[in-house]
Amino acid sequence: MNREPKEENMDHKAPSMMTPALIAGGALGFLSGLPVSSCACCLWAAAAGFLAAFLYSKSCKTTAAPFDGGKGAVLGLLTGAVFGVVGAVIGSVITLLTGGFDPEAMREGIESNPMVTDPEAAEQFIDMMESSGPLLLVLVIALIWIVAGVVFAAVGGLIGGSVFKVMPPPAAGGEWSTEPAAVPPVNDPPPPPAVGPSDS
Repeated sequence: MNREPKEENMDHKAPSMMTPALIAGGALGFLSGLPVSSCACCLWAAAAGFLAAFLYSKSCKTTAAPFDGGKGAVLGLLTGAVFGVVGAVIGSVITLLTGGFDPEAMREGIESNPMVTDPEAAEQFIDMMESSGPLLLVLVIALIWIVAGVVFAAVGGLIGGSVFKVMPPPAAGGEWSTEPAAVPPVNDPPPPPAVGPSDS
């Protein structure tokens, strides 16, 4: 009795990572650039990598392609790049529209931040930002967003790949083949012995 393949569209070909990276990185990158959520940029980036891993795992299930934490980290790097570019553009535009660089607000933030161990270097950085104009500010914002996006989205993708791991079906029982089974060759029986005239 012949059995049909369970899923004819499963070709085990890995789907493109670009689509989930664009969806997750673009959407959460846009949200992270808004003033109300920009303070949680790193969390947004990790969430983008995790979301991209979830979306990609669904495509892998459709094509029966393997997906694990290693591929999730690679997907996270790509998602983080998209996240960083989108977040940097949105954040820079909003910063410039709302008045640009505010040195006094940055000084207050540095004084209240226990992580800052060298206030003099921080003050020199503020003075440089204040004297250089908005171009340097835009470049700094873009650099911070892209670096944070790539690093934390890779972590989120690694976690997502481990959570939404997809294992391909085994080679022996994954798909039923429609090709007929090979029949081993059968050797012809030896010819019967020749019968000659009986000796008298």
